[in-house]
Amino acid sequence: MVRLLLDTAVLGEVCHPRKYVEVRRWLARAVAHHDVLISEVADYELRRELLRIGSHRSLDRLDELTRELTYVPMATSTWRAAAKLWAMLRRGGTVTAAPNALDGDVLIAAQALSEGASVVTPNIRHFEAIVPALAWRDVPFS
Repeated sequence: MVRLLLDTAVLGEVCHPRKYVEVRRWLARAVAHHDVLISEVADYELRRELLRIGSHRSLDRLDELTRELTYVPMATSTWRAAAKLWAMLRRGGTVTAAPNALDGDVLIAAQALSEGASVVTPNIRHFEAIVPALAWRDVPFS
C-alpha cells in the first residue's frame, strides 16, 4: 500500500461539484488500494478560495473528505523541516515561490516526507526536487 498526499490542485478537482468526474473516480479506486492523505496546508489553500467564491457544495465535499480520509495536520517538526527544505532549495538555486511567500508547496512536501508519502499533483516539477511526486493518472494499482 502506497501513501499518497493530495496537493491543493488535485483536492480542488475532487471537490468540484460538476467537473473532473475522472479524478473523482480515480480517488474512489485509490482509497481502496492506498492510504490517501489530505494535507492541512492543501485544505487551507483550497478552503480559503472556496470561501472567497462562496462555493458551498465544494466546501461540503472538502469537509466530507477531511472526515473520510487521513487528515495530516501541521506539526512543529514539519514546519521546521519545511524551513530547512526551503533554505536548502534556495541555496541550491531552486526557487519554489516568491521570496516572502509562505510557500505551500514546500510545506506540503515536508508533510509528505514526514508521512512517507508521495505527492499527487499536476505540478510534478514543483515537487520532484524535494519528494516523490506523480500525477493521479500515474498512480499504480498493482
